[in-house]
Amino acid sequence: MNKDVNGFRRGEFPADAPIEALKTDHRFVRELFDRYFATRDEDTKRETGRHVLLLLEMHTSLEEGVFYPRVRDADPRLVDHCEEDHEEARQLIDRLKPMDESDPQAEQLFRQLADMVLLHVEQEEANLFPKVEQAGLDLGAIGLEMQALQTRMIADRLQKPTAPGLRQ
Repeated sequence: MNKDVNGFRRGEFPADAPIEALKTDHRFVRELFDRYFATRDEDTKRETGRHVLLLLEMHTSLEEGVFYPRVRDADPRLVDHCEEDHEEARQLIDRLKPMDESDPQAEQLFRQLADMVLLHVEQEEANLFPKVEQAGLDLGAIGLEMQALQTRMIADRLQKPTAPGLRQ
Protein backbone atom coordinates (compact mmCIF):
# COMPACT_ATOMS: atom_id res chain seq x y z
CA MET A 1 0.00 0.00 0.00
CA ASN A 2 1.31 3.42 -0.88
CA LYS A 3 1.75 5.68 2.13
CA ASP A 4 2.83 9.24 2.51
CA VAL A 5 3.59 11.43 5.51
CA ASN A 6 2.24 10.11 8.83
CA GLY A 7 1.12 6.80 7.30
CA PHE A 8 -1.70 8.14 5.15
CA ARG A 9 -2.51 6.45 1.88
CA ARG A 10 -1.68 8.26 -1.34
CA GLY A 11 -4.02 8.43 -4.24
CA GLU A 12 -7.67 8.95 -4.68
CA PHE A 13 -10.30 7.47 -2.42
CA PRO A 14 -12.26 5.07 -4.67
CA ALA A 15 -15.49 7.06 -4.53
CA ASP A 16 -17.31 4.53 -6.68
CA ALA A 17 -16.41 1.65 -4.32
CA PRO A 18 -16.65 2.80 -0.68
CA ILE A 19 -17.04 -0.75 0.66
CA GLU A 20 -13.84 -1.79 -1.10
CA ALA A 21 -12.08 1.23 0.41
CA LEU A 22 -13.22 0.15 3.89
CA LYS A 23 -12.08 -3.42 3.19
CA THR A 24 -8.68 -2.06 2.11
CA ASP A 25 -8.41 -0.28 5.47
CA HIS A 26 -9.37 -3.55 7.17
CA ARG A 27 -6.57 -5.43 5.38
CA PHE A 28 -4.09 -2.70 6.20
CA VAL A 29 -4.97 -2.67 9.91
CA ARG A 30 -4.59 -6.48 10.01
CA GLU A 31 -1.11 -6.10 8.50
CA LEU A 32 -0.21 -3.38 11.00
CA PHE A 33 -1.37 -5.46 13.97
CA ASP A 34 0.65 -8.42 12.64
CA ARG A 35 3.74 -6.22 12.31
CA TYR A 36 3.23 -4.75 15.79
CA PHE A 37 3.00 -8.15 17.48
CA ALA A 38 5.78 -9.73 15.39
CA THR A 39 8.50 -7.23 16.30
CA ARG A 40 10.53 -6.72 19.44
CA ASP A 41 12.22 -3.63 18.03
CA GLU A 42 11.00 -0.66 20.08
CA ASP A 43 11.25 1.82 17.20
CA THR A 44 9.27 -0.43 14.86
CA LYS A 45 6.71 -1.11 17.59
CA ARG A 46 6.32 2.62 18.33
CA GLU A 47 5.97 3.56 14.67
CA THR A 48 3.59 0.72 13.90
CA GLY A 49 1.53 1.45 17.01
CA ARG A 50 1.16 5.09 15.93
CA HIS A 51 0.00 3.99 12.50
CA VAL A 52 -2.54 1.54 13.96
CA LEU A 53 -4.08 4.20 16.19
CA LEU A 54 -4.14 6.80 13.42
CA LEU A 55 -5.68 4.44 10.89
CA LEU A 56 -8.34 3.32 13.36
CA GLU A 57 -9.23 6.90 14.22
CA MET A 58 -9.55 7.90 10.58
CA HIS A 59 -11.43 4.74 9.60
CA THR A 60 -13.85 5.16 12.51
CA SER A 61 -14.44 8.78 11.55
CA LEU A 62 -15.25 7.77 7.96
CA GLU A 63 -17.67 5.10 9.07
CA GLU A 64 -19.37 7.17 11.76
CA GLY A 65 -19.31 10.46 9.87
CA VAL A 66 -20.69 9.20 6.56
CA PHE A 67 -21.00 5.46 6.03
CA TYR A 68 -23.11 4.39 9.01
CA PRO A 69 -25.60 7.25 8.81
CA ARG A 70 -26.08 6.64 5.08
CA VAL A 71 -26.46 2.83 5.37
CA ARG A 72 -28.37 2.66 8.67
CA ASP A 73 -31.62 1.65 6.96
CA ALA A 74 -29.99 -1.53 5.61
CA ASP A 75 -29.86 -2.89 9.21
CA PRO A 76 -30.29 -0.34 12.02
CA ARG A 77 -29.58 -2.85 14.79
CA LEU A 78 -26.32 -4.00 13.17
CA VAL A 79 -25.18 -0.39 12.61
CA ASP A 80 -25.92 0.35 16.29
CA HIS A 81 -23.78 -2.64 17.26
CA CYS A 82 -20.94 -1.42 15.01
CA GLU A 83 -21.10 2.00 16.65
CA GLU A 84 -20.89 0.36 20.08
CA ASP A 85 -17.77 -1.50 18.92
CA HIS A 86 -16.29 1.82 17.83
CA GLU A 87 -16.89 3.31 21.26
CA GLU A 88 -15.12 0.38 22.90
CA ALA A 89 -12.19 0.77 20.49
CA ARG A 90 -12.08 4.54 21.10
CA GLN A 91 -11.75 3.94 24.86
CA LEU A 92 -8.80 1.60 24.30
CA ILE A 93 -7.20 4.02 21.83
CA ASP A 94 -7.52 6.86 24.34
CA ARG A 95 -5.74 4.72 26.93
CA LEU A 96 -2.98 3.76 24.48
CA LYS A 97 -2.21 7.20 23.03
CA PRO A 98 -0.24 8.60 25.97
CA MET A 99 1.59 5.32 26.68
CA ASP A 100 5.15 4.54 25.82
CA GLU A 101 5.59 1.35 23.79
CA SER A 102 7.88 -0.03 26.51
CA ASP A 103 5.04 0.11 29.06
CA PRO A 104 4.12 -3.55 29.72
CA GLN A 105 0.44 -2.62 29.72
CA ALA A 106 0.70 -1.22 26.16
CA GLU A 107 1.20 -4.67 24.65
CA GLN A 108 -1.76 -6.05 26.61
CA LEU A 109 -4.02 -3.15 25.57
CA PHE A 110 -2.90 -3.47 21.94
CA ARG A 111 -3.80 -7.18 22.06
CA GLN A 112 -7.22 -6.32 23.47
CA LEU A 113 -7.70 -3.65 20.78
CA ALA A 114 -6.59 -6.04 18.02
CA ASP A 115 -8.94 -8.80 19.18
CA MET A 116 -11.87 -6.41 19.38
CA VAL A 117 -11.16 -4.65 16.08
CA LEU A 118 -10.58 -7.87 14.13
CA LEU A 119 -13.85 -9.35 15.38
CA HIS A 120 -15.61 -6.10 14.43
CA VAL A 121 -14.05 -6.24 10.95
CA GLU A 122 -15.23 -9.83 10.46
CA GLN A 123 -18.77 -8.86 11.45
CA GLU A 124 -18.83 -5.86 9.14
CA GLU A 125 -17.52 -7.82 6.18
CA ALA A 126 -19.72 -10.88 6.74
CA ASN A 127 -22.94 -9.16 7.80
CA LEU A 128 -23.14 -5.41 7.23
CA PHE A 129 -21.42 -5.00 3.88
CA PRO A 130 -23.52 -7.66 2.08
CA LYS A 131 -26.71 -6.05 3.41
CA VAL A 132 -25.54 -2.63 2.24
CA GLU A 133 -24.68 -4.00 -1.22
CA GLN A 134 -28.15 -5.57 -1.49
CA ALA A 135 -30.01 -2.48 -0.22
CA GLY A 136 -29.83 -0.62 -3.53
CA LEU A 137 -28.20 2.45 -1.98
CA ASP A 138 -26.31 5.01 -4.05
CA LEU A 139 -22.82 3.82 -3.10
CA GLY A 140 -21.27 6.36 -5.48
CA ALA A 141 -22.78 9.26 -3.53
CA ILE A 142 -21.73 7.68 -0.24
CA GLY A 143 -18.22 7.20 -1.61
CA LEU A 144 -18.00 10.85 -2.68
CA GLU A 145 -18.98 11.99 0.80
CA MET A 146 -16.41 9.63 2.33
CA GLN A 147 -13.77 10.89 -0.07
CA ALA A 148 -14.46 14.50 0.93
CA LEU A 149 -14.28 13.67 4.63
CA GLN A 150 -11.05 11.71 4.20
CA THR A 151 -9.48 14.63 2.34
CA ARG A 152 -10.44 17.02 5.18
CA MET A 153 -9.07 14.63 7.82
CA ILE A 154 -5.75 14.25 6.02
CA ALA A 155 -5.42 18.01 5.57
CA ASP A 156 -6.19 18.54 9.26
CA ARG A 157 -3.71 15.86 10.30
CA LEU A 158 -0.92 17.29 8.18
CA GLN A 159 -1.37 20.66 9.90
CA LYS A 160 -1.05 19.21 13.44
CA PRO A 161 2.33 18.98 15.16
CA THR A 162 3.45 15.59 16.47
CA ALA A 163 3.63 14.66 20.14
CA PRO A 164 5.67 12.04 22.04
CA GLY A 165 4.44 8.55 22.85
CA LEU A 166 2.50 6.18 20.64
CA ARG A 167 0.46 8.96 19.07
CA GLN A 168 3.27 11.23 17.85
